[in-house]
Amino acid sequence: MIQDNLFNYKRFVFLKWALLLTLISSFAYLFDQPRINANGGTWLGYTLGTIGALLILWLMWFGVRKRQYANEAGNLRGWVSAHIYLGLALSIVATLHTGFQIGWNVHSLAYVLTMATIGTGVWGLSFYLRYPAEMSNVLNRQSPEQIVEQIQALDREAQKQIKNASGLIGRVIAASHKQNIYPNRKSQRKGVVKDCATEKAVNDLQQEMTRVDSLSDIYRNQVQRLRALKQLRRYYHLRYWLELWLSIHVPLSFGLLAALIAHVLSVFIYW
Repeated sequence: MIQDNLFNYKRFVFLKWALLLTLISSFAYLFDQPRINANGGTWLGYTLGTIGALLILWLMWFGVRKRQYANEAGNLRGWVSAHIYLGLALSIVATLHTGFQIGWNVHSLAYVLTMATIGTGVWGLSFYLRYPAEMSNVLNRQSPEQIVEQIQALDREAQKQIKNASGLIGRVIAASHKQNIYPNRKSQRKGVVKDCATEKAVNDLQQEMTRVDSLSDIYRNQVQRLRALKQLRRYYHLRYWLELWLSIHVPLSFGLLAALIAHVLSVFIYW
């Protein structure tokens, strides 16, 4: 038996609803014969516009509903599945509602924001299909705070191990302890840190070990520190892109809501 996921939830129930809505809207648009050019002001335009507005409100409510279902995976999968398929169906309904009449006005602004929000939603979906699981796996089912605590414990251990070490080793380890996860947001975006002090410490210690056997413990310490640091770097690199997506998708959603309200009010006031 195939387990339910975001796409096949309850035998693709929301895909079927989305396809049904898309087909009915498309056939209605094809067979409608308005006296004027098709636009949002015909009976079909008003009908599709009402359906589209209700879909927008429901899709935005999902953000609240998702938090209420945070501990109920089955329900959450269902809501996300509906969000995906009905959101895609909205792109068809909204386009047919306009009658392909786009101009420089608040009505077209609402349509453009609708499509932009759907587009960023698809972009975000690609992140959520891969990144959360990878973020969990890269930390080996630990929290970032636990990894940080491990690094701090390794640093305390290293301080004890270098008491009798040479000045060079002491400076290398001191520089390693000052190493941040990422020096800036640009590095976090790229997921790359140039001139990593901890990595340099590992390489220097590896060379020194050919002459000084007593450095094996501090070498292992720095190898473990570098491994933990790379775990955090990968995690925060992925998190950067998820946060970037949210910083675009959420404001677009609220901008869409504002444009939708202006669109509806202007229709009732001036039409």
